[in-house]
Amino acid sequence: MTRTLHAWLEGVYAGRFTRDSTGLVQFQYHTVTSTPSISLSLPREGKPSRRAAGNFLENLLPDHLHIRKQMADAYGIETTDTFDLLEVAGGDVAGGLLLSAHEVQPTADPLILDPATDGDIAARIAAIKRTPDAWIGSRSPARFSLAGTQGKFALSQVGEEWYWSNATVPSTHILKPARPNLPGLEAAEAAALGLAAETGIGAPPAQVLRIKDQTTYVVERFDRDRSGQIAARIHTEDLAQAMGKGPDDKYGVTAAQVIQLLRQRVGIDAAYAFIGQLAFNTFIGNADAHAKNYSLMIRPDGISLTPMYDIVPVGLYPAFDQKLAMRIGGAQRAPEVGLQHWRKLARTTSLDEERVDTIVTGLARSIAEAIDSTTLGLEPAQAARLRELIHRNVDRFS
Repeated sequence: MTRTLHAWLEGVYAGRFTRDSTGLVQFQYHTVTSTPSISLSLPREGKPSRRAAGNFLENLLPDHLHIRKQMADAYGIETTDTFDLLEVAGGDVAGGLLLSAHEVQPTADPLILDPATDGDIAARIAAIKRTPDAWIGSRSPARFSLAGTQGKFALSQVGEEWYWSNATVPSTHILKPARPNLPGLEAAEAAALGLAAETGIGAPPAQVLRIKDQTTYVVERFDRDRSGQIAARIHTEDLAQAMGKGPDDKYGVTAAQVIQLLRQRVGIDAAYAFIGQLAFNTFIGNADAHAKNYSLMIRPDGISLTPMYDIVPVGLYPAFDQKLAMRIGGAQRAPEVGLQHWRKLARTTSLDEERVDTIVTGLARSIAEAIDSTTLGLEPAQAARLRELIHRNVDRFS
């Protein structure tokens, strides 16, 4: 049996995903409307790779089966099948797409506002925090995002009130409660985004929110336009989607491959912007900065890197794998990376070494100057550890 998901891009019908009886997923653009390509891996002109459409959809859902099961339970369905989940949850996914099994786009007339009370939100936070999955599941160190730490949910803020998001009320914030056995994680991630914003890299506002007896990390979505009463969707895709990769391949993408993609499909300035984001993740000890933790914003007038997100100083949690998700000129760990490694990366990707030098050394100085003020919200002991970790990575560049 063929399954279909219709797709609207920022309110305009873009086309449809179909899955045939063999499991092959394809995307067919609508021939009447002229929306931009929904992904670099699914061009309007040219033939995408065989798995690109299926991988694009897989990347819209949580990577891990236990989180998909929680998602299915929340929506009252008994399956974790990709099409089944997106039929019920496709009204509010990452980026500017709206997905539906029906050919008629959901409308905001009448507008459906479903209030999320403090009790509702606190209960959802508590449920995520008590998820029983082991956070290290093998003899070798676990990857941070592979260890059950990524339970999250989305809310829409209208005025000063919280509402559950839906197809007509896009979410504006993502809430990520930290597991109790990862002390200070919520504050550390908020501080890292604050540091990125302070140093000019670009990051959305984030904070630790207390609701009743619960706390959670909350970040404002950059793929939403909040100029109106109800947010509007802005299209983005992560680099795994852009390269046609599935979630299981996110650690297999190299910095050189990203730079090549950006040079060829976006522009040279985007490649240098990526160097800045890659350097920031390296300096703060975020070893888990894989392909799904960088994204592109796709607008009618062009494509650019999005602000940073999911930037966790993994070095604060030494039980996790400290090998960089993307090596820098062959260096595998943040404390090993020197200017010679950045120059090697520049040479192997045909970037200008001097420009890369300027980006990396300038960012190192900016981080060193801003780290004290951006860690004020942390517990003193954790703030001291984070400053020590970051200074160890940046001081040799000053």
